[in-house]
Amino acid sequence: MKFERDDAPNRNELGWWLFATALALVLLTSLDTYLGWSVFGVFLYYVARPIARRLQHRGVPPGVAAVVTLTVIVLPFIALLGAIAVIAFGQLSTVRVADVERLVRTLFPGFDFRAIPTTPERLSDSVMELLRNPSIRSFLFRIRGFVGTFATQSYNLFLTLIFVFFLVRDERNIADWFHRTVADEETRTGEYLHAVDRGLNSVFFGYTLTIFVIIVLSAVIYNLLNLVAPPGMAIPQTMLVAIATGLATIVPLVGRSIVYFAVVLFLAVVALETDPIRLWFPLLFLAVMEIVFDNVVRTYIRPSLSGRLFPTSLIMFAYLLGPPVFGWYGIFLGPFVMVVTVQFLWVVFPGLLGRNTVETDDSEAENGNDSNDSITT
Repeated sequence: MKFERDDAPNRNELGWWLFATALALVLLTSLDTYLGWSVFGVFLYYVARPIARRLQHRGVPPGVAAVVTLTVIVLPFIALLGAIAVIAFGQLSTVRVADVERLVRTLFPGFDFRAIPTTPERLSDSVMELLRNPSIRSFLFRIRGFVGTFATQSYNLFLTLIFVFFLVRDERNIADWFHRTVADEETRTGEYLHAVDRGLNSVFFGYTLTIFVIIVLSAVIYNLLNLVAPPGMAIPQTMLVAIATGLATIVPLVGRSIVYFAVVLFLAVVALETDPIRLWFPLLFLAVMEIVFDNVVRTYIRPSLSGRLFPTSLIMFAYLLGPPVFGWYGIFLGPFVMVVTVQFLWVVFPGLLGRNTVETDDSEAENGNDSNDSITT
């Protein structure tokens, strides 16, 4: 392994390093508003990169490959994410207090509803109490600027797509410049950044894409099952249940089964309260999801998409803690921080302690042959 120069910098070099540090701080401060969109752009880059590279290997110029990938893959993918968000919010807005009460009474008999404002008077009092909250007033003030916010975020999305385009088109030039100027591939820095790149590809193209695919497929299956459901036995809020199914994929061992059994329990109680013969529908739901759908996920979807570089527990905490800590873009920034940290502990930290870095087989890791670290649900 090669290492960078370790001689002490002279006074002129120290001055340039101080200038570089100040310049970096200015850039970070100025671009702080675009942090979320930048991380989203990095995610889209790792989604688009495998397709663009395949096109380039077939002789397609990098610029054309980038345009085709963004047009055929990235833009429809973003549209699909937007459709999922719109449908989910639409279903969430249609949830009534009576629906929540029925669901809770079905799943948790004997629950005390006195704390829930089920009458118009109590609901009005609760709303007025919320409106007196300064944070709620601030939120309502922001709602009035919805049009301006929508225009701003559309512009940010446009900048993100341009960012992804140049990353996909010029990735080889950027890598070559970095290896010539900053650190060779065989240096510790080059090895660390290569490990981070493999980790981000594993997480973003693997786990995140797996979650989205499961959300889409499960939503389709839930709506198809509702077509044959007995009256009053339809799966409620199918898109919200589908999102819960996809997110539950990162929970080890039990995973999606938690969502399945919650739906089955709800449908079974409804069937027993109306007509026990209707129990065939929750049994059909369980058979389709646990036997057919989960086998498809384990046999085809997960091996094709899921990266296997990291323990499932790390992935789970990265996705679950990301949004509460960072906001909406935490679902992308959380895994990013996890990859950067874990690869530092694996690649660089042992060398700082005077120990040998643990070598990994890049081809084996990229092909997902490490069976110990795969998604287990």
